Amino acid sequence: MSAPAAELMIPSAATVLLLRESDAGFQVLMTKRAAGLSFMAGLWVFPGGRMEDADCSAAIAARASTTRGDGIHERMLGIDGRPIKREAALALHVAACRETFEESGVLLARPRHSYRGFDDAEVARLASHRTTEATAADFVRLLEEEDLVLDLDRLVYWSHWITPSLEKKRFDTRFFAVQVPAGQEASVDRSELTHHAWFTEREFREHLRSGEIKVAPPTLATLQDLWRSHERHGGLEPMLAAEKTRAVPPILPKMRAGEGGTYEIVLPWDTDYLSCVGEGCAVAECYPDYLLALPSRRSFKR
Repeated sequence: MSAPAAELMIPSAATVLLLRESDAGFQVLMTKRAAGLSFMAGLWVFPGGRMEDADCSAAIAARASTTRGDGIHERMLGIDGRPIKREAALALHVAACRETFEESGVLLARPRHSYRGFDDAEVARLASHRTTEATAADFVRLLEEEDLVLDLDRLVYWSHWITPSLEKKRFDTRFFAVQVPAGQEASVDRSELTHHAWFTEREFREHLRSGEIKVAPPTLATLQDLWRSHERHGGLEPMLAAEKTRAVPPILPKMRAGEGGTYEIVLPWDTDYLSCVGEGCAVAECYPDYLLALPSRRSFKR
């Protein structure tokens, strides 16, 4: 039996499901990572990246607007199954907003004393702050210079995946879902990303079947959960409202070697997870239905 990987120093990361309803239907924004990168090269992903020290600073905390009283940090569990600190939860939300702006140009913020969106001139001015050399500290300066606050209440904590121990580069990643703000358009930064597209479920599945796009197993699982939830709730806004307090246990898959260079994914709710070799996360007494509905035992080649 393997113990939970509670003491592992795995970098924290945040990623965002940017969502919208359009004439084409319910869509999610995805971006393609450049082929030469050391992590997920050539795969289609959601905007996101590693949490930085500046995401934990007092300066950024002063620019974070939240009125939520749902104890979000108590629902954000560590690999050991225990709630993380409030400051860590805040920093992950900040990282989600910062990485979304850096990678897609969508700014999840608002003027300090207003709940209105940005007009065309403001969107253009804000875009000028976005460069391939921008740092987390630059993001703080943007918020201060424009007198903006991050609208963290918009983010719905969606899922939590940790890279398996067989992989050389690993991240402890929190997924958030949000409706793209009105009047803002997405565009990739062209440094780490090469393409972006808004996909409906039908379009995505067609491209996946044809081999035109490739995704990591957690990305596909998150999309499947997203599509089921949207269908169940009947729309984007009711879905986000209903899922605001969803249970999000940590998921650290284990990979069992098979034949022909394939691997089988074993998930925490599988009966033999604890006896399977590899670092694991704390196993919950019960898992929400949306996770139990995900396919297990999927085979793939690394």
